[in-house]
Amino acid sequence: MAMLTPGSVHIDQPLTNITIAFLQNSTAFIADRVFPNVPVSKKTDKYYKYDREHFNRTGQVQERAPRTMSPRVGMAVSNDSYTAKVYSISTDFDFETLANEDAALDIRAAGAQMLTHQLLIDREIKWADSYFKASVWSTDYTGVSGTPTTGQVKQWSDYTASTPIVDVTTAMRTVQLKSGGFKPNVMVVGKEVRDVLVNHPDILDRLNGGATVTNTALVTDAKLAEIFGVEEFLVMEAVQNTAKEGDTESNSFIGGKAAALYYRPRSAGLMVPSAGYTFTWNELDNASGYGIDIRSYTGDFLRVQGIAEMLEANMAYAHKVVAPEMGTFFATIVA
Repeated sequence: MAMLTPGSVHIDQPLTNITIAFLQNSTAFIADRVFPNVPVSKKTDKYYKYDREHFNRTGQVQERAPRTMSPRVGMAVSNDSYTAKVYSISTDFDFETLANEDAALDIRAAGAQMLTHQLLIDREIKWADSYFKASVWSTDYTGVSGTPTTGQVKQWSDYTASTPIVDVTTAMRTVQLKSGGFKPNVMVVGKEVRDVLVNHPDILDRLNGGATVTNTALVTDAKLAEIFGVEEFLVMEAVQNTAKEGDTESNSFIGGKAAALYYRPRSAGLMVPSAGYTFTWNELDNASGYGIDIRSYTGDFLRVQGIAEMLEANMAYAHKVVAPEMGTFFATIVA
């Protein structure tokens, strides 16, 4: 006897209240959170830089006798430059695909999000290549599994022998001396480094209640900032897929197994030093204060190729190390 079944009374249709897109949370990206953003109106320009040595020099102040001249001192100024490069990516849609789109999809909006997302990942990679590596700052450390020598520290993943708080304190003091009095106030670590630190005995000992590895307390980034003596503790959690299209996905954390300390002001300004600045060219069409520019192209030049619309995303900026003395980097700080 023929009977109706659930499959025979319903033809599957796409849901209209859900789609899935793998967009990383914006909090995973730190490239626009470490150093101040400096909006600029020109692609290239210069800025003045006072020579630091003249401001801290001692032995020049003298007692002044009546009717004598005060001792004269001088200062010097130099200049440096930036060049904002334009980074771009695009996608397009043909007439048939747009006309046949299901109601649950908004591929134009999804396309714009995808392009922006890839720009953010690329900016994070370029940020790390500019600031988050060895031989950029005046002070470098390397984490080692064996006995440390000059410029080395015990890897923090060695819970028995390593001393991350002491290492950071020492590095901060070194930077403060080299920079003429500017103590690092922001710490950046790779995701793998944070995962090691939250279970490190030295960290757990500083928490209220004497937490242990087996009896843990919640270790927040704010608490880590307090323990390490910085204003902000930032974690590079953004993930990149380095595989070419068609190959097996190959994901990794952009931050790797490194850590860094920097001095930075809350905002840029006249006579305001910083380890680094991001110069953002905001004069592109539709560009925001952070240089993101989304454009839509239509017209006969695309129609002849069967393309209904092309979306293009641009970002124009320059990551610039301003004062190498105001930063320090820890390479391979965990195993």
